[in-house]
Amino acid sequence: MCKLDEILSKENYFEKSFLIDAHLISQNQSFSLHSLIDSDSAVYMIIHFNLVNKVCEKLKIQSISLAKEKLIRDYDEKIFKKTITHKILLNLIIKSHKKLTVSMLIADINHHEVILSKL
Repeated sequence: MCKLDEILSKENYFEKSFLIDAHLISQNQSFSLHSLIDSDSAVYMIIHFNLVNKVCEKLKIQSISLAKEKLIRDYDEKIFKKTITHKILLNLIIKSHKKLTVSMLIADINHHEVILSKL
């Protein structure tokens, strides 16, 4: 699989963050949304907890408990006040690129439904 950077336009490549359409896929079902790609989000992909029920219902998936709770930094380098305890697993399509079995942490994130790392 190629990295997501390879499919992103040169115009956005050097931006710290930008919005892009993404499609979450599972069991031949699709959920489309506008996502933030953030180069500072390290290796984590995060989905807003308010969206998870809709995604899980549409894609016929369930959230999974993490073996160990996670603390991650917010956009302003502060630690999230609440620990992250669950994730979802699904496939991700951005433009023509398909990334299989993406793990998205479930958290209360501000202003965006999904934050994707710039892989």
